[in-house]
Amino acid sequence: MKISGLDQIDNQIAELLRVNARLSFSEISKQVGISRVSVKNRIEQMEKDGVIRGYHAQIDPVAIPKGIRFTLDIEADPKYYADVIAQLASSSMLHQVYGTSGKSHIHVIGVAPNSETLGTYANYLYRTTKGIRELNWQILVTTYKDTERGVDYVRYKEPEHLETAGTEGEQHS
Repeated sequence: MKISGLDQIDNQIAELLRVNARLSFSEISKQVGISRVSVKNRIEQMEKDGVIRGYHAQIDPVAIPKGIRFTLDIEADPKYYADVIAQLASSSMLHQVYGTSGKSHIHVIGVAPNSETLGTYANYLYRTTKGIRELNWQILVTTYKDTERGVDYVRYKEPEHLETAGTEGEQHS
């Protein structure tokens, strides 16, 4: 990830910390080719500027074998928008809640133990949350790029169980 506004060395340091925030100043200095003290000063400046906002363990709830990731797309009545957001934010099943452009649209990402639980939860939200005009949900089946979870880009491949051979002379793109 390249952050505009940072020089090449600060970008290298930020990327190293993004991958492994436990690296020492000495380990980083060896990899970027500057002194340990310079690394320390640069990191402190990035912290002061708000580029580095903290260090934490990143726990991936999707790593749970039986969990499924899903999205909810919600259109809320503007009169109840704040109430809908508060209801969504209080749910432990939902991990990210975004306001988007459009008619009071809300985009949500969450993890459910299974599709039945997700269906029940989505229907419950729709029926009991005052102000939800429309709610659509989708199960995420494949990740092609997710830099937050360490997937930069995965080229699409035909699943092995699908027959991909076409007629003679036909090409697949």
